[in-house]
Amino acid sequence: MLLAIVGVAGVALIIGLTLRAPALIVATLVVIVGSIVTSSFLHLSVQTSIRSTLYLVVVTQIAYLVGLAIAVLRHRPGR
Repeated sequence: MLLAIVGVAGVALIIGLTLRAPALIVATLVVIVGSIVTSSFLHLSVQTSIRSTLYLVVVTQIAYLVGLAIAVLRHRPGR
């Protein structure tokens, strides 16, 4: 699970630095589908799969916002 969180955070951070909201929507859908497929492949309980999917989506959103904030600060005109 830790590897999945780190991977999702890294990808979302890169999306935040380079791309905008439509890419975030697609990335979130990929995370949801990937988490559901992986949970069913590993035969995890429904509660565990919902919880892990929620964690991954929240990490995706937060990392995207961090990347977006860094991109905005980086492109900010100097005083």
